Amino acid sequence: MREKFSGLIAVVILSFIAATAQGAEGLLEVLEKAKRADPAFLGAGHQRDAVAESVNQARSRLLPSLAFTAERTENKDTYIKSETLVLDLDELKYNTTNTAVTLNQSIYNHADWVRYRQSKVIRNRADVEYDKARQDMLLNVAERYLVVLKTKGQLGAIQAEKKALEGHMDYAVKSRRAGLGRLSDVVDTEARYFTALAEEAAFIKALNDARFNLMQMTGELPPELRPLRDDMPMELPQPEDASHWIELGQKTNPDVLAQQFGLDESRMEVKAQTAGHYPSLNLVLRKFTDKQSDSQFGGGSEIDRDEAAIQLDFPLYEGGDTSSKRREAIKRMHKAQEDLTQIMRAIELDVSSAYQGVVANIAQVMALEKTVASQQEVLRNKKKGQQAGLYTMLIVLDAQRDLADAQRNYIGARYDFAINILKLKRAAGVLVEPDLAEVSRWLQ
Repeated sequence: MREKFSGLIAVVILSFIAATAQGAEGLLEVLEKAKRADPAFLGAGHQRDAVAESVNQARSRLLPSLAFTAERTENKDTYIKSETLVLDLDELKYNTTNTAVTLNQSIYNHADWVRYRQSKVIRNRADVEYDKARQDMLLNVAERYLVVLKTKGQLGAIQAEKKALEGHMDYAVKSRRAGLGRLSDVVDTEARYFTALAEEAAFIKALNDARFNLMQMTGELPPELRPLRDDMPMELPQPEDASHWIELGQKTNPDVLAQQFGLDESRMEVKAQTAGHYPSLNLVLRKFTDKQSDSQFGGGSEIDRDEAAIQLDFPLYEGGDTSSKRREAIKRMHKAQEDLTQIMRAIELDVSSAYQGVVANIAQVMALEKTVASQQEVLRNKKKGQQAGLYTMLIVLDAQRDLADAQRNYIGARYDFAINILKLKRAAGVLVEPDLAEVSRWLQ
C-alpha cells in the first residue's frame, strides 16, 4: 500500500517538475509578460480609448453640420380638367431634379452644452478606471507570483515532513521485527505518513492551480520563479500611522475617484434632463436647385434658391416624458452618492486590514522564526529521549508534526507580508511599478 501511494505521488511530482524546469524567472519579467498579455488590463485600455471618443461626439453637436441631398423624380400628370393649361394636353410626362446643400449651426442648446461638459467627466472617469485596472494588474501579478512561491515553499515543508516520517516508519518497523518496538508505533507512524501523503497531493494541486492563475495574466505557464531571500527586510509601512493610510486611500484610491466622477456625471445628467424644458435656437442656411424637364406651359425650368432661417424650438408638452426623465436622473444621482459612501467605507476597511496585516505578519515572522528553531531543538531532544527509552514514538511524531506546522506557518507569514505591503498601497491607490521592483529586490 505504501509503495503504491508513494509511486502515484512520485508520478505527479515528476510531471510537475517536467512542466516547470525552464529556468528561474523574476517578478519584473513576469510583470512585462502580463502587461502584454493580461486581457483585463488590455481591455481596460481599449475601453478608455473608446470612452474618450464621447468628447468628440458631444463636441460635434456644438459645431456646424453640412449636408448635401439630391433627388430625381419621374412624373406623369394626367389632366382631367384645368383652366390654366396653355397647351392642349391630356397627359404630361417630365422629370424633376432637386439638389440642396444645407448648413445647420446650433446657436443655443443648453442640453448640448451640458452633454459636452458631461463627456469630459466621463472621459476623466475612464482614465481613472484605467488606472484602477493598471493597479489591479500590478497587484494581481505580484500576488499570484508570490502565491506560487508560498505554496511551493509550504509543499517543500510537507515533503520534508514526509521524508522524516519515512525514516520514523522504517525505524518502527525494524524495531517491531526485532521485538523491541510496539505495534502501536508502526500504526501511528503509518497514519502520520499517509496523512502527509494526502497533504502533499493537496498542495501539489494547489501549486498547479496557482501556476495556472498566473498563466491567466501572462498567457503561458510560469517556469521556476525566484523565491524570497532569507534576509528580506521586515519593516513597517512609512509613515507608521494607519489613519494616514486610510485618509490617503479615501483621497487617491481609483475606486473612490471613479465613483466621484460618476456622481458628477449623474449631477450633469440631472441638468441635461432639466434642459429638456428649455428652448433651442438654430441657424439654417440652405442653397438648392430645382430642375424640371417640361411643364404645362411648355419647356422646362431651372431655379436656384438661397434660404437663411433662424429656427426657435420651444418644447411645450411631451406627455410628461421630460419631467419623468428628470426625476429618474435625480434618483440615480442619489444612488451614486450612496455608492460613493459605501466605497469610501469599504476602502477604510481594506486599508486598515492591509495595514494591520503587515503589522501582524512582522510579528508572526519574528515569532515563528524562533518557533521553528525551538521545534527543531525539541524534535532532536525527543528523538534522543526515545532512543533512551524516555519517550514513546507518538511523542516524537507529535514533535515532528509541530515542526512541520511551524515551518509552513513561517513560510506563509513571510509571503503574506510581501503581499499585504502591496495590498496596502493598492488600497491607498498609490501602487506603482517601483513598488514591485522593491519586492523584486527581496527575491533570490
